[in-house]
Amino acid sequence: MRTASPVDLSRIQRVAIVKLSSIGDVVHALPVSVALKRSFPHLQISWITEERCAEMVTGNPYLHEVLTIPGKAWRHGAWHPRTWQQVRQTVSLLRSRRFELTIDLQGLLKSAVVAWLTGAPVRIGYHWQREGAWLFNRVVPKEPTSVHVVQEYLDVARFLGAKTESVEFPLVIPDEAEERVIRLLQGESISSATGFVSINPSAGQPFKRWRTERWAEVITHIHQRHRLPVVLVGSKADRPLAEDIRARTSAPFVDMVGRTNLKELSAIVRRSLLHLCGDTGSAHIAVALGTPVIGLYGPTNHRRTSPYGQEHRMMSHKERCPVCTGPNPRREHSDCMDMITVDEVLEMVERTLLEVTTHA
Repeated sequence: MRTASPVDLSRIQRVAIVKLSSIGDVVHALPVSVALKRSFPHLQISWITEERCAEMVTGNPYLHEVLTIPGKAWRHGAWHPRTWQQVRQTVSLLRSRRFELTIDLQGLLKSAVVAWLTGAPVRIGYHWQREGAWLFNRVVPKEPTSVHVVQEYLDVARFLGAKTESVEFPLVIPDEAEERVIRLLQGESISSATGFVSINPSAGQPFKRWRTERWAEVITHIHQRHRLPVVLVGSKADRPLAEDIRARTSAPFVDMVGRTNLKELSAIVRRSLLHLCGDTGSAHIAVALGTPVIGLYGPTNHRRTSPYGQEHRMMSHKERCPVCTGPNPRREHSDCMDMITVDEVLEMVERTLLEVTTHA
């Protein structure tokens, strides 16, 4: 693996950050754009991402532009003539920008190839270059003190001479998204003055999900004890989860699952008193927007990917899970999630709501 050489950003103008997916990972990388632009105001920073994650970076005032690629659509139709035509058009677009430096914050073969296709003479990436990405990028070493992925990405900004003491997530919600969310909530009798709790019961993979009957118990408790509205959020793919939760509780809740785009979902999370979720992108959206978040984590490395700056609200039993700590640990299993009880989640909800109302 080749180590990156020092780069003099005072002699460079056009820089591309390559972070294609997923939603939470893109949010994790946002502070890099802030650190670079504030430290080197002359830079023209572009961000290359997949279409499905583009809303996480559009409107970012520290970027010169956002360039999107189809991503999954290309992979699913790899041999279709139209796909190859789109690839040629995208490569032509990337080359036209004449990037002098690319920063691969994905560390996968797909992102390394995209960085290479830009034609940039200097290509660097953060320390974890997988799937042969290290063949295309020079690697920035990890700082020993960088535990969370946000800090691992900022290692690259520090390597380039940027100041990173202040960590900022420039996730911008446009007025039209805010206005639509206000209308949606008002349609459910939730006004701007009404506090509510938002819940995302989903996670990227089934083994990372908490059981729907437990989410139903939490919703019932919040309704009965706090008389607070609960707003369920998620994508269209999460409709079965929402319907299953609906079947398991008589407590009322507002079902926004599949009814919003990412900017609108972000607006709902921003307005929440508290956001509850699993190991999914909305946890990191909440962090970016300053909303208290309780994250439920299973066998994944939660110390690296839990809600940044709110790790004290993260719930995980990985350290005492018999599957994770046994002689033959499995990466994909639900035992860790099953060990998280409704009572301990409700205790954290009580504590967090008390903090929120005390500091209001």
